[in-house]
Amino acid sequence: MPVDGALGSHAVDGAGEDGPGPAPLCPHFGTCGGCAAQDLGDAAYRRWKRGFVEAALRRARVEAEVAALVSVPPASRRRARFFAERSASGLSLGFHARASHEVVDMTACRVLEPGLFALTRPLKRYFRQTLDPGQGAEAEAQMVSGALDILIRATGRLDLERCQGLVDFARRAGIARISWQGLGPGRRARSGGRPRPSGAPQPPEVVAELRPVTARFGGVAVALPPMAFVQASAAGEALIVDAVTTAIARGTRVADLYSGAGTFTFPLARGRKVAAFDGDEALIAALDAAARGAGLGVQVTGTVRNLARRPLRSDELDGFDAVVMDPPRGGAPAQARQLAASGVPLAVMVSCDPASFARDAKILMDGGFTPGLVLPVDQFVWTRHVELVARFSR
Repeated sequence: MPVDGALGSHAVDGAGEDGPGPAPLCPHFGTCGGCAAQDLGDAAYRRWKRGFVEAALRRARVEAEVAALVSVPPASRRRARFFAERSASGLSLGFHARASHEVVDMTACRVLEPGLFALTRPLKRYFRQTLDPGQGAEAEAQMVSGALDILIRATGRLDLERCQGLVDFARRAGIARISWQGLGPGRRARSGGRPRPSGAPQPPEVVAELRPVTARFGGVAVALPPMAFVQASAAGEALIVDAVTTAIARGTRVADLYSGAGTFTFPLARGRKVAAFDGDEALIAALDAAARGAGLGVQVTGTVRNLARRPLRSDELDGFDAVVMDPPRGGAPAQARQLAASGVPLAVMVSCDPASFARDAKILMDGGFTPGLVLPVDQFVWTRHVELVARFSR
């Protein structure tokens, strides 16, 4: 049954839901911890995934309809953290095994973008040359508009020899930008690439930027800082942005809380003024620079503010027609309380955790908001994770 919940029309009974579709099982399924449900048929998978959302809402006593699950295609994940482990018998690189810190040596992946998975081969060559037996390392990587951004974490400092080796590796592997985070002298990596917590790691350092890493949000080019947060897939981002902009069809002044570099800010800026707030100084600097470059310096403003410690007060929020809130996984209960106490008539929440979403939704409802349709976006295909978008009005 289609229901218009101000996020577009989405079924609520499960009929016609989009799923990841039948696919051959990955050769690592059952061992690798990256996927949990490749063996489920489409209907069972959709029920399983939606069930996480419905259960979280029930526990928080939130009465809201859950729309049909909307999924992104397999092989579309553009962010990953690879673990490397060198032993006497060789090097393993991949994800952790299920419920373990052991590393599964990946030869295939049904989840990652092909270009991102292709990075595993040059990474293996690099770590074979640089890790001793018994050592481990991590490589965080993401692909943004075809550009690979990578951060390597391993024992040691960034001396001239290591720096040159990283630059050579980046050139050979077609990496746009490479950064390094040393674990410090004396820090050793244990099985699975997990570092022992013996002192603070060094700050990440950019070693080389061979070409820009640029995202486009609402048609605006944003030069991203190293390893800046982006949604897990481009397809998932498009679905979430569409849901958010559809939910805010009216209003001339919007607050974008936990804005990042402008994923929602710039799409919302068409015909509106948008005030973006985030605790990451580099992300706000990137947002401001992009706004100026696009001639939106007056229309879009960015402010550095730790919203967990200093949420926007209710009186600060009162000047806005609508608020978008996309907090980290733990949610934003303090900010939700201020929003509930404000006079803002419309809010849109985006969340990657059903439990924290339900808790914060209950806070808004206790403040007089009524939830619309809750849209689950399955951009973490075959895992227990799900993204949510919902509109709240009063």
